[in-house]
Amino acid sequence: MNSRYLDFKKQETKLYDEIWELSQELDRLDKEGKDTTDTSQRFEEVLEEFLLFRQQGGKFFDDEEHFF
Repeated sequence: MNSRYLDFKKQETKLYDEIWELSQELDRLDKEGKDTTDTSQRFEEVLEEFLLFRQQGGKFFDDEEHFF
C-alpha cells in the first residue's frame, strides 16, 4: 500500500479520535454543569483542522481506497 495513503489514514484516524474524545469531554462537562468554553473552542479548532485535512486529501484520492 502506498505510504502517502497510510500517512493520510493515520492522520485521519488521529483527528477522528480527537474529535471523539472532545465530544465525550463536552458531554461530561455539560452533564456536570461545568464550563465548556475551552473544550468547545478546541473542538471547533479540531473540526476546522479535520475539514481542511479532508479537503486537501481529496486532491490525492478519488475515494478512501484509491489514488487518482
